[in-house]
Parts: sequence; C-alpha cells; structure tokens
Amino acid sequence: ALVDLSQDAVVKDNVQMIDFSRGHAELTFNGACAEILGEEGAGWTAVQSLMNTAAVLFAWEQIGLADKALEQAREYALGRFAFGRSIASYQAIKHKLAKMYVKNTLARSNAYYGAWALNAGASDLAVAAATSRVAAIQASLFAAEENIQTHGGMGFTWEFDCQFYYRRAKLLSLAVGSEKQWQGRLVDGLAAA
Repeated sequence: ALVDLSQDAVVKDNVQMIDFSRGHAELTFNGACAEILGEEGAGWTAVQSLMNTAAVLFAWEQIGLADKALEQAREYALGRFAFGRSIASYQAIKHKLAKMYVKNTLARSNAYYGAWALNAGASDLAVAAATSRVAAIQASLFAAEENIQTHGGMGFTWEFDCQFYYRRAKLLSLAVGSEKQWQGRLVDGLAAA
C-alpha cells in the first residue's frame, strides 16, 4: 500500500541503530488512509519480489564495504611496523588478508549471479538472491571484523574508520532478514528446483 506520511494518523519515532550514519525510524499507522498497489490477494508475491530485489542490491553494497575494509586493512598492514618490519610480512596477516579477498571474490561472483537473475527475470531469482545475500553477509562481516583485528587496539576507536565498516556490516546483515533466514530461503529454493 502507498501511504501519505504527512497524515496525522502516521507517527514517526526516530530509532538509534548501531550505524549512526543512517537515519532510521519506526512508523506507526493509526487508521491512516492507504492506496492499495497491485491486485488484492497478490501482496505476498509482491513482497517476495521486493525482498529478492533488495537482497541483490544490498549484496552489492556489502561487497563494496568488504572491499573497502580489505583495502584499509592492507594499507594499514603495509604501513605499520613491528619488530623492525611491516606487519604485512607476517604470515598470520597475509592469511587474514587472503581470506578476506577470497570471501569478497566469492560474494562478488554470487552477486553477479543475482544481478543477472534480477535483470533477466529468471525463474531462479529466489535462489540467486539468497545466494547473493548469504555470501555478501559473510564477506562483509568477516572483512569488517578482520579489518579491526588487523588494526589492533586502534581498530575500534573513532580515529579509524574500521568501526564505521563494522557498524554498517552489522546493520546490513539484518536489513532484509538475517543470514539464517536467507540460508533457509536458499535451502527452500534449492529443494523446490
């Protein structure tokens, strides 16, 4: 339904979230007038279509976040010296950065699949969207967490943007359903195929 938010019957309460850079609000509709969109009884199909579209689009935002977190971790590791050498030369840091890269690449591959299915109106859009979403959640959370770890104690201070990427990754991981919900949708979609 389409609702005019300027009505007195609509109450907007701002909500503080983990990511301070985006505004969020809770809307309460107390007998507000609404215009029905689409055919009566077809709402669930429209919601599923919207969720699949949102999953693919959010996946791309999460991949951008994961790439930026990897880039930031790499730059910090190359410039930070401990015991006379760059921390990027230590095997543990190399492995951390390599795992971030692999997860980001896998998520990007799945997001391309989701984008193709969305653009083509493919019958497997639900599976493609779920695959995109799960891989992007995993990549963005992992990259954001490992970026903080690479920076050490400074990683979660306001002096570095690491905490920004972590906050955004946490928020986006729940934006249109949790990873578990999308894993369930993926399993259901694969079982139905």
